[in-house]
Amino acid sequence: MAWKREHSLIIILMIFRLDQSTVSSKRLTKKPHIILIVADDLGWNDVSFHGADQIPTPNIDALAYNGVILNRHYTLPICTPSRTTLMTGRNAIRDGMQGSPLRPGEPRGVPLNSTILPELLRNRGYATHLVGKWHLGYSSLKNTPVYRGFDTFYGYYNGFITYFNHTITEKGMVGKDLHRDEFGKLGIDSNYSYFTDLITDEAVNIIHKNGNRKPLFLEIAHLAVHASDGEETLEVRNLDEVRSSFPHIKNPGRQKYAGMIKAMDESVGRVVQSLQQNNMLENSIVIFMSDNGAPTYGVYENFGSNYPLRGIKDTMFEGGVRGAACVFSPLIERPARISNGLMHISDWYPTLYSIAGGDLRHIHNIDGLDQWSMITSGSESKRRDLLLNIDEARGMEGAISGNYKLIRGAKTNGGHYGDSGNDPTYPVYHANDALTSSAGLAIKKLSRFPYVSPSKAEELRKAATIKCNRSNSSIIDCSGSCLFDIINDPCEYKNLIREKSQVVELLSNKMRYYKSTMVKQTNAQFDPCSEPKNFEDVWMPWRKRNDQDPSKCDRPDYNFPNKIQIQPCTPNSASSTVKIVLI
Repeated sequence: MAWKREHSLIIILMIFRLDQSTVSSKRLTKKPHIILIVADDLGWNDVSFHGADQIPTPNIDALAYNGVILNRHYTLPICTPSRTTLMTGRNAIRDGMQGSPLRPGEPRGVPLNSTILPELLRNRGYATHLVGKWHLGYSSLKNTPVYRGFDTFYGYYNGFITYFNHTITEKGMVGKDLHRDEFGKLGIDSNYSYFTDLITDEAVNIIHKNGNRKPLFLEIAHLAVHASDGEETLEVRNLDEVRSSFPHIKNPGRQKYAGMIKAMDESVGRVVQSLQQNNMLENSIVIFMSDNGAPTYGVYENFGSNYPLRGIKDTMFEGGVRGAACVFSPLIERPARISNGLMHISDWYPTLYSIAGGDLRHIHNIDGLDQWSMITSGSESKRRDLLLNIDEARGMEGAISGNYKLIRGAKTNGGHYGDSGNDPTYPVYHANDALTSSAGLAIKKLSRFPYVSPSKAEELRKAATIKCNRSNSSIIDCSGSCLFDIINDPCEYKNLIREKSQVVELLSNKMRYYKSTMVKQTNAQFDPCSEPKNFEDVWMPWRKRNDQDPSKCDRPDYNFPNKIQIQPCTPNSASSTVKIVLI
């Protein structure tokens, strides 16, 4: 009888496991929703899952602890090249987009013959939406997001805007840059609310309307935490609230930066909560990343911290190119894990296409690699090498192979800047705050998901924290060449250029190969035809065709029902939406 009972129990367990396997299989065969959240100029040390106590990011941390922390996720050192690589799966040098970021009125963009990520996903049956930053060209209608694969776009064309007025200034000309576009129709929005909240409202609305009707690709490209060119370059929703939330931060700039991060973190919580409320989270992949490191000081400084990494935005040092990133999904087989596998921002292109059911054999001339097996099951990274960037105009270049990184032509000393985040006067971090955040509670409601414990979250946080031996902390000049062992020396204290000649030769050969694929950078002069005064003080596509004679202002005709007023900063005010319809 005991044998029969045991035999029956085995059969029941086998049926249960078969049923679970069938459920899992059905889950994977249904195309997952993909939510890509991109922060702008966020520092390595400005997400609290990397060990800093100063600025808590509980909602982002909830994604990290319940998903996979990507601790070696590399971007390019500055925004347009980095976003080009993300959208094309190709090193920016292949498309001539490796130079300075696109400026307002600059007649260039990602080449129209490049198939970018939303186009790929739309061909796989996805609804595709972009809210926030574009920054990949808008000189003609065909360069705009809704002609490059997005069904809708709500955001700005240029590199940044002011947070309330939604303007950007170029050569003394102020123009509004907040658009609501669909295919065949360009629009402008005259709402004057805080931008982080505006795009969050839009994202939540898109999620609610879409539901599980179609697989969704939603890119939320934040303005935060980029500085603006307004009178107040670091703009917060409510300064009194920020001061009461962060009294331990004495530097006024850093305090405002913390307020901007807090608003972005709350946005992440609202988005994840909306996915759960619409029964979409169980079949979603939520990716959070920064496009590059923080500019702690200098041009558009935001007081961000890349501590303890060396360097800042627009440098090849780790602080400029090793970006904070994590991914959450119930589809991950082994969650609550840190991945130290090498990953590049170009890898998202084939990875997401493959997840969407695409056949990678049909994708050619890309540099990205499908890294889903590394993310979901912890298998070894498919990547051993990557190009950081080659900016031939400034003589800067960098690449990684295995443990080593070669940098040439670094024009800055690349010091170590930013707050450590661990002063004893800062509030004590509690991982449970992440697990009980809006995102954490939404994840907790998922069925059959192994919700992480506070002790496990603390363990992950400790393991994700980079610590360096500062006994030799002198600044090394890399205006010539520097070689670093970034596994054992992630803070780049020791230059091995004289000790590792064979490694230098290997990386030099790889750099020569990369250069053989390079197109001369396409940076162009400001086109006077683009002046916002020609379009009722709005930055608009200013060419009828992408290939028109640049010496002639053959501008599109727009119907402006009402003149848009550039208002002084008036937080929480709003006015009716005004649309421009393309004739």
